[in-house]
Amino acid sequence: MTQQRYKINVNGRDFEHDEPNITGNELLKLIGLHHSLDYEILLAHDAKESEPVELTETVDLKLYPVATFTIKPYPEAVLELDDEEYPFAEVFMTPVEIMVLGGYKDTEYYLKQIIGHQEITYKNDKEHIIALHDKIKFVTCKIANTTVS
Repeated sequence: MTQQRYKINVNGRDFEHDEPNITGNELLKLIGLHHSLDYEILLAHDAKESEPVELTETVDLKLYPVATFTIKPYPEAVLELDDEEYPFAEVFMTPVEIMVLGGYKDTEYYLKQIIGHQEITYKNDKEHIIALHDKIKFVTCKIANTTVS
């Protein structure tokens, strides 16, 4: 017997959850956000009305065919790109969208995320979806010119 999975939509992206209930903290972790104090979580009741969801508050997913959430960083959320801070209003962005904040063209540069001493390159995955949190760090790298012989 297969276990029922509950459908969740966050900012237009689809996810599934195994349990019939989910807290605000669990929702953030499900979508890859582990810095839970940086976000406002809203549960949509219809096209015009939403309600806030606290981090420890439980949402009963059985009540919704697809539970639809909007998650926004609080206004003071910034990302660091090449030692400059840029405010952002999205929870998910691609490397190309992040580079646009700093005025970089993806035809000339690629993006790396810096986590401590580790670097994650998006050179070959410019459309990768990155879950953003306050103070996340990135650097741009110039794409080397290739000569044709």
